[in-house]
Amino acid sequence: MFGMKVLSSAKKRNMLRSQSSVVSSSASSHGRKLWRLPHHVFANVLELPLRSDAEVSVEETPTSFLFVAAANGIPNGVRAHAIEILPEMTKIVIKGTDGGELVAGQFFIGADLWRFRLPAWTWPAMATAYCSGGKLVVTVPKTTAGK
Repeated sequence: MFGMKVLSSAKKRNMLRSQSSVVSSSASSHGRKLWRLPHHVFANVLELPLRSDAEVSVEETPTSFLFVAAANGIPNGVRAHAIEILPEMTKIVIKGTDGGELVAGQFFIGADLWRFRLPAWTWPAMATAYCSGGKLVVTVPKTTAGK
């Protein structure tokens, strides 16, 4: 039959302790830590005034990305605003035509909102939004350099 070695818990603890010290010492020997993703990976983000668990249909066409969601509690007068967070980093938010913040379902502003990371070949400054037939429709065009 096959023999199996069983380590005592003391030996396991020592093994884990020695392995973790090797990992931590090798990480610190490089001298650099990755604090956050480079901004060029996902520089553009779409933020919808919906909870993060809302069902949103995302469709990619040759010329744009199309986002469709139920517009429960969102007024008909909406538009897309491109906000430059940092140079070359843009967030698209949906606001009322009066410029007011929109939050569906009456939950607080700091809530976990629905977000989508847009590829680099999108054109957030030209994004459009409208409500029609109880649906919120957001279109984000692609640049001519798109894939």
